[in-house]
Amino acid sequence: MSGSQIHSELTEASESRFDVAIEWLLIALLAFMPLAFGAVEAWSEQVVLTLAAAISLCFLLKLIREKHTHLIRSWAYIPLALFVLVVVFQLIPLPAGLVSVISPNTAAIKKDLLGDLPNAESVLSSMTLSFYPHATKHDLRLVLAVVAVFVVVLNTYRRGEQIRRLLGAIAIIGGVIALLALAQNIFGNGKIYWIVPTGHGGAYSGTFINHSHYGQFMNLSMGAAVGLILLKLHEAFTRRKITPVLVSDYLSSPQAKVMWLLVAMVVLGAATVFVSLTRGGMVAMLIAGALTTLALSGRRSLKSSGWVMAAIALGAFVCVLYIGFDAVYDRLATLRDLQDAESGRWQIVKDISVAWTKFPIVGTGLGTHEVVYPMFDRSTIPALASHAENEYAQMAEETGFAGLAALAVFGIAVAACYARNVRTTRVPIRSAAYGLGFGLLAIMIHSFSDFGQHLPSNAFLSAVSCAILLALAKMGHKAESTAKIGFLPRVPGSVCIALLVCTAGVWVWVLLGANSARIAEAHWKKALSAEQHLMAKGWLGGDQEYVDLISNAADASSYQPDNIKYAHWLNVYRWHSISRLIDPNTGGVIMAPKSLEFVQRIANELNRARVLCPTYGATYCVLGQLEKFVLGNEDGAGRIAKGYRLAPCDPTACFQAGLLEADSGDVDAGFGKLQRAVQLDSRLFGEVAALCTNHLGRPDLAVTLADDNTGQLGQVANILAESDEHKILAENALTRIVELLEQKCREPDAPASALASLANIYRRQGDSEAAIECYRRALALDYGRVNWRYNLAKLLADADFAIEAIHEARICLRLRPGFAPAERLIAGLSVHPKVLGQQNPAP
Repeated sequence: MSGSQIHSELTEASESRFDVAIEWLLIALLAFMPLAFGAVEAWSEQVVLTLAAAISLCFLLKLIREKHTHLIRSWAYIPLALFVLVVVFQLIPLPAGLVSVISPNTAAIKKDLLGDLPNAESVLSSMTLSFYPHATKHDLRLVLAVVAVFVVVLNTYRRGEQIRRLLGAIAIIGGVIALLALAQNIFGNGKIYWIVPTGHGGAYSGTFINHSHYGQFMNLSMGAAVGLILLKLHEAFTRRKITPVLVSDYLSSPQAKVMWLLVAMVVLGAATVFVSLTRGGMVAMLIAGALTTLALSGRRSLKSSGWVMAAIALGAFVCVLYIGFDAVYDRLATLRDLQDAESGRWQIVKDISVAWTKFPIVGTGLGTHEVVYPMFDRSTIPALASHAENEYAQMAEETGFAGLAALAVFGIAVAACYARNVRTTRVPIRSAAYGLGFGLLAIMIHSFSDFGQHLPSNAFLSAVSCAILLALAKMGHKAESTAKIGFLPRVPGSVCIALLVCTAGVWVWVLLGANSARIAEAHWKKALSAEQHLMAKGWLGGDQEYVDLISNAADASSYQPDNIKYAHWLNVYRWHSISRLIDPNTGGVIMAPKSLEFVQRIANELNRARVLCPTYGATYCVLGQLEKFVLGNEDGAGRIAKGYRLAPCDPTACFQAGLLEADSGDVDAGFGKLQRAVQLDSRLFGEVAALCTNHLGRPDLAVTLADDNTGQLGQVANILAESDEHKILAENALTRIVELLEQKCREPDAPASALASLANIYRRQGDSEAAIECYRRALALDYGRVNWRYNLAKLLADADFAIEAIHEARICLRLRPGFAPAERLIAGLSVHPKVLGQQNPAP
């Protein structure tokens, strides 16, 4: 080899200031995402995209400034580039005739759904292959960022020291998240960081809302730690005869301290995966661990390292025993009923296979599952799944054969590099491939039952792991030439500058879109808060409340005008604002002529919103409701039916379709849809119960709808009590409520709310003694409930226990100073003979 060749290779492997900047930016990115709940909100996505842009631009500047820098040759670039091109192609408006050739069903469905628009000819003259371009653009931004980070890591991490530092950083980040998960399990209050509610009453998954997402993140992080452990063992024992004395000496030496810390991280991570109760994460980890141990046993230089995996498994088991073995055992025991548990998910996969046959080449558009899948939904799951719970099926649905094949080829390229790494014994750094392979294999297995790779934190970590695997396969001895290492020819400076300009332009588009999404989401959260207040009032709020609601929704829609959700709900809010005047006799909305003009404007806006996403069924249902029941347009009935066909899991669609069928005489079929609407959104129960009782004249359906839900039975009883005609049904419902509550309150762990509800019923029935006992049990569980305590004080006063009543009333005043009813009760009892005589009989 000539001296120039050796110098070229060494120069390629040396670090520069750009490399240092890239490394710090990458570590900041990998640390930020899990700490920000996986980067699922718009503000955190903007931070992630900004860091990814900075990383890629730093690398391009390095290509321009450092003339000796070459790109690593890899076949992995090609499938990634093809995948990006497929997604971009889905967003390009194409002539309708060309779309009919590429994806006939896409063109046919769009023409069927939008053919009744006044401007249908111009709207349908060109169309995108994506059914919802807004969602496709959102996902494309993340795909571009992930691909950019992959390319940069592959071409920057060329030295063993760099890879060690990156794997160490990933292991440390994973360890910190695992420690937080452990602390929240042992000392937590059910909230992330002890302040952020999860929505399901527990924070068992570290900083992640979803335990399956946590499982994927932790398996990848453990993979980095296992890789470092095996690397250190390879360096310590390579070309040495391994004896118990040698192993003991090494494990007790100062050099093994870092390894022990890594082992502790993996043990803790594995234990928290179990305690998070992610069944898919546990199974994937166990299978990947077993296969990795098997692979290790076949390599002579690491054959004796299998004990490490056994030690990790034992340590994790001990941790689980201490933290929560019973819950883990119960969760794993559900694998016996896997067929029943997974039947809904398997049906989703079968439905997606039907969808794929309709759009086989390029799919329905990346990110469109939520708005396309409902058309094919035959599962028994009442709620709409925003993702397919199977990454492979969803990718086939959204990107067709073209996108799935591109990713499959990329996976084959990564697997080939893994095989090349594990076959080599000369280069110790390649031992890290076993750990990285463990993490990626766990992800591949888990992705059959989860959508964790849609989370930025997991997608970026997977991309980094793949890039390191490919980089390891390129590493060898210093004596190798650049050609043998596998570098592409030097890119001319002018081409690098042009590439920098183009890339910067793409990042401007990406970051502007992310910034608009962040601002829109901030306004939308304000709108949702205002919506909650108005819903609590039955939408009968004041003008200013509606101004706040509509202005925030309008701001959100203006920042993202192609967002169907914002456009749809903005017009729903507008309808609520003009439908507040109710006829007390008929219960119908009173509409002035000017209001009818405004309703027509809302209908026109909803028609324009249909173009944004032709398959968004809720918009058709609202539009049909306004047209049929307000504007007197009989075409509205057809739109309601179409909306239900497009979105059978949308509560509004179910409600309107059920009402339409019931009005047309098919009450049983209509009730089935109304029942589904309540399953999807329990807040609709009162409206549906009143509809069954008053509009359909079938109060028995309202009772059937409530089933054994005591709260809903109470609502039905109140509705029925308003009419003498339904007095017997009301009494039967009340009797059933009492039976259910008494049964629940006999249990030792009866909730305070059930005890208070039963006490209230006893109070109304005149059974003061039973009511007092139930209120006391309820207050022992929930001391601060002022209303319950005041009711107890009144019952005690009525039962002639004046001193006890005053005592309870005074507690009410301590909890709520100035509480007028308690003050009046004390004033009235202060002249009671028992109080004046300081008598204190026992109750």
